[in-house]
Amino acid sequence: MKPSQRLASNLVAESKAYGYTLTIWGGGAILIAHYGTPSILDVAAYVGGALVAMALLAVVAFGGLLAEQRQPDGEPPPVASMVHIAATGGSLLVSYLVSVGGKGRLPTVLVFALVGFLATALYNTLLVAEDSIGHAVE
Repeated sequence: MKPSQRLASNLVAESKAYGYTLTIWGGGAILIAHYGTPSILDVAAYVGGALVAMALLAVVAFGGLLAEQRQPDGEPPPVASMVHIAATGGSLLVSYLVSVGGKGRLPTVLVFALVGFLATALYNTLLVAEDSIGHAVE
């Protein structure tokens, strides 16, 4: 396999995970910047929020948590949508707004849970929008 083909294969395989990693890491960094080092309860709330979002998304996508996983057949997304500017940027903007808006108004543990939930839910939802826009522009 040519190096350019290997690179293309790597990018396709890593694309969604790379964007989610940037989103979830970035959301955590925003929280730490505004709230300092999180307690174990804050960390559990952040991770718990992300897990609840993933569970709800799975129910929507697969029809239930006990349904068999199936990979829907479909066209590959356009290359431009692999960068995930809207999905990552939009999710991080909301993480920032919740972090700043919640400080002093909401319990810290709730802010951490909301950011974990929203980062996961919005990233995955915005991925669908990116793919749709990318296919519409082709």
